[in-house]
Amino acid sequence: MCAVKIVADDPTLSWIREGGGVVWVWLDPHGGLGGPALIYLDASMAPPGQSRQTKRKRSARRSHRFTEFPADGFELWCDFGKFDPPEELHLVLRRFPKRLEAFWNGAIFVTDDLPEG
Repeated sequence: MCAVKIVADDPTLSWIREGGGVVWVWLDPHGGLGGPALIYLDASMAPPGQSRQTKRKRSARRSHRFTEFPADGFELWCDFGKFDPPEELHLVLRRFPKRLEAFWNGAIFVTDDLPEG
């Protein structure tokens, strides 16, 4: 298993630890009309479909194969599908509504082919 560097600030890490210490991250593909599919990451403190936040998400209704990744002070379960893990997984706590978001190497889309600039 490849190591993934977790990038998160102290308030985010505290919120994760106080909320049970488990984070779930999975792919959320969005297809365009005739365009390329965009793939985002979903993140939650509960498995997909087990919280009010994720029950309504289409990606939570798909089957998942989670792998545990080392994280300092909490459990991190990820399903990156056919992709190799990112070098960095950024976890960000959003305030309104309060939720956890994940970013692939700091980017909103899952890809290593982002244009520069």
